[in-house]
Amino acid sequence: MIDQDPLPEPTWTFRRWFTYGATLLSLGGIGWIIHKLSEGEHLAGVAYGLLGLCAVLATYYLIAPSAEAVVKLIEAASIIRGRRD
Repeated sequence: MIDQDPLPEPTWTFRRWFTYGATLLSLGGIGWIIHKLSEGEHLAGVAYGLLGLCAVLATYYLIAPSAEAVVKLIEAASIIRGRRD
C-alpha cells in the first residue's frame, strides 16, 4: 500500500494539471500542423491522432477513478481472495 498521506488524487489536482498540460501540448501540435499543411497534406493523420489524444485525455479526466478508489478496489479484491498482508 502507498505510504503517502493523503493520496494526491482525492483533490484531482494532479490529474487536472496533467490533462491541462497534455492538452496544451496537443493543441500546440495541431496548430503547428495546420500551419504546415500548405507544405504537405500527409501531416493531417498526425493532426487526427493528436485530436484523438485530446479526446482520450478528456475521457480519462472525466470518468477515471481516483487513486484512492483504485487502492480500495485492490484491497477489497485481496480480502475476497483470502490474502491479507
